[in-house]
Amino acid sequence: MRVRISRVISVSMVIGATLCLIAFDAPARQDVGTRAMSRTIDPLRPWQHVDGRIEHRRQFFESWDAWRIAQGSEFDYRCGTSMPPLGGADGVAGFVGSDCDLEQTVPSEEYDPMHGDLVIPVVVHVIQNDDASLGWIDRATVEHQIRILNDDFSGVGVSSNEGTAASGIRFVLAGVDPDGGSTIGITWSQNSTWFNDQGEYWNELAWDPNRYLNIYTTTAGGGFGYVNEFPAAGFAGETPDRVVINWRTFGEGGTYGSPQDLGRILTHETGHYLGLFHTFQDGCDGADCWMSGDRICDTPSHASPNVECSSADSCRGEDPVSNFMNYSWQVCMSEFTTDQVRRMRCTIQTYRPEVARWTEQCAYTCECDLNRDGQVNGSDLGLMLGKMGPADGELINCGDFNLDGMIDGNDFGRMLISWGDCVAGPCDTIGTCNDGDDCTIDYCVEGKCVSLAIPFCGICGDPEAGSCYESNGSPGCSEMDCCEAICNSDPYCCAITWDAACKNKALSGNFPECDG
Repeated sequence: MRVRISRVISVSMVIGATLCLIAFDAPARQDVGTRAMSRTIDPLRPWQHVDGRIEHRRQFFESWDAWRIAQGSEFDYRCGTSMPPLGGADGVAGFVGSDCDLEQTVPSEEYDPMHGDLVIPVVVHVIQNDDASLGWIDRATVEHQIRILNDDFSGVGVSSNEGTAASGIRFVLAGVDPDGGSTIGITWSQNSTWFNDQGEYWNELAWDPNRYLNIYTTTAGGGFGYVNEFPAAGFAGETPDRVVINWRTFGEGGTYGSPQDLGRILTHETGHYLGLFHTFQDGCDGADCWMSGDRICDTPSHASPNVECSSADSCRGEDPVSNFMNYSWQVCMSEFTTDQVRRMRCTIQTYRPEVARWTEQCAYTCECDLNRDGQVNGSDLGLMLGKMGPADGELINCGDFNLDGMIDGNDFGRMLISWGDCVAGPCDTIGTCNDGDDCTIDYCVEGKCVSLAIPFCGICGDPEAGSCYESNGSPGCSEMDCCEAICNSDPYCCAITWDAACKNKALSGNFPECDG
């Protein structure tokens, strides 16, 4: 009887706490920060005006696309993360000595996910311009983006295959703010300077970077996203420590559009935040793949990034087109490798030891579905009530949704809000998007099918186009392998005409695919 009365008292307390949580949860939007109606534009960085025009170096461009074209082919708009310079005997920037520093990766078994899960609290800072006409991202989009991030890190993303490596790293929107109050892990602010990725906005907005992953949505300086520093460079936990994502590529179905519409820019940049280089870092691997290239041996070496879903410029073997740290179309990205996972976990334990908590393995079908049956119901409630109170030790229990070390009314409130069937995603009911065209890649975004045309498909190998070894006056040529190799190097040959320059490439002996 004593136990039963205790449970009744506990349930009464959590119901009261639930009402408080629901009241807190009600606003669709919170505003923080300041409105900067007067400002100074940095002429060296792009600035988007209310009318959509981009101002940069005293010139105006009608759109971001026009601005990017003006930057030239060497401008890397896909990722603005600065790669560390090659180091000498003392290492890059002088920081060496760990199993996952800037010089090397030691993929020790101690960093394997079998040793337990790590959970990282996240705060997303959504930044709009002064009049809120640009930059708005709603709560549902943020929550869905975090689900995408977790799917990719768990090896169950939309393009993943059975056997894809799971990282044992999970991300949750923070439930407790730095002052100990309840939160939904999202802030909204209006400031045109900050929106244009200028001004030291992190000094005003950052939650302790030692304890939270701070994600900011801005124009990202015109790129898709970036991390300001690699953790092994010695700046992890400093106030500027951050992940920045272009607001148009944030979440599924962002306004940038295909092929950057599956929310994987955040997956890529979070890989950098956890110490991963691009797969094409420094070009082809040297003699020791642990200390050259991307410092990872189970990612195939390649000399330059892959775009679309095609493999090109390989050093040896097949390029890692499916890797999240490449530049492929997002629909073709599906994995981190086993040794990339170990490097990320090493980075957490070495450079970011306070940002993650060890936790039970809690692979929810949806939030609060503790028994993974696709529903939040009495069975999940029973599992939660069985663990009410503080955790026994430092391990976070499943059901402690706000990661405060205790299962109490706040967690119970989250469960009641999520009660019922797990909501199907908008693409879950779409059987297939295959349009039957071999020259398109088809996939679903927010319940709608998208078809991406494969470059040069239907042109290379066309018997009407003429030989690779002749100036034929038509786009493409009849020998598919040779044609694709040349066109990946010089798209003019397939987009415009197969002229003498294309013929000379085919006859140069520099392309093994061209054997004539």
